[in-house]
Amino acid sequence: MITIGIDNTLDMGKDTLDYIYAISKKHRIKIDHIAPEQPILYKNNKLLSIKSYVECLDKENGIDLLLVEFKRNGIEKDLYKHVCFDIIVLFDYFLPNKPDLNHKYYFENKILKSFKCKCYLIPDTYHVKGKGCVTYGWHNDADISLSSAQQSPEGITKLQCCIQTCIPTNKGTFTTPVEFPVWGKTKCTEELLAGAAICVLYGFDTSTFVLENNIYNMV
Repeated sequence: MITIGIDNTLDMGKDTLDYIYAISKKHRIKIDHIAPEQPILYKNNKLLSIKSYVECLDKENGIDLLLVEFKRNGIEKDLYKHVCFDIIVLFDYFLPNKPDLNHKYYFENKILKSFKCKCYLIPDTYHVKGKGCVTYGWHNDADISLSSAQQSPEGITKLQCCIQTCIPTNKGTFTTPVEFPVWGKTKCTEELLAGAAICVLYGFDTSTFVLENNIYNMV
């Protein structure tokens, strides 16, 4: 089972969740989503730790892809420190009047120090390059870049994206530089791009990234 963390500390990530869910269903991948707010979860008449709950989903439910949404209070309480993530995706949003609430702050001062993760998918605006980090964004030096975005009269956001570097995927393959379209419904272009980037890292075929309806109301 592949476990992906979605940082929702500032109420971003819903469109990312919806897009990943839609692409997974398109590929007949068994997917689940949890958003724990307490250290104990209830399953099969048992109280389980988050780690045990995740392990149960893998062994008993046969889940292929698990999306774990985490928010600020969960990070502060270290709810996810025993969960091993394959990918964690973060966003870039900053409140001038609350400088301690931006995503980059949590990435550098909390998530990197407290989480177990193989790969961090981060915005290129973090200006962080290093082992275990894959970047996405508008700049050409991002590993997965965005060259254009437009919205159709039907409300479909249409992105033109490009894989710029050779990146290992969770299927054991490697990406090659390629340009591809991404369609979906979103209020934030970067959330849709992040969802597509997660799908790239999972190993989905980029020719399948065009959707006209990705609203699943998972959160």
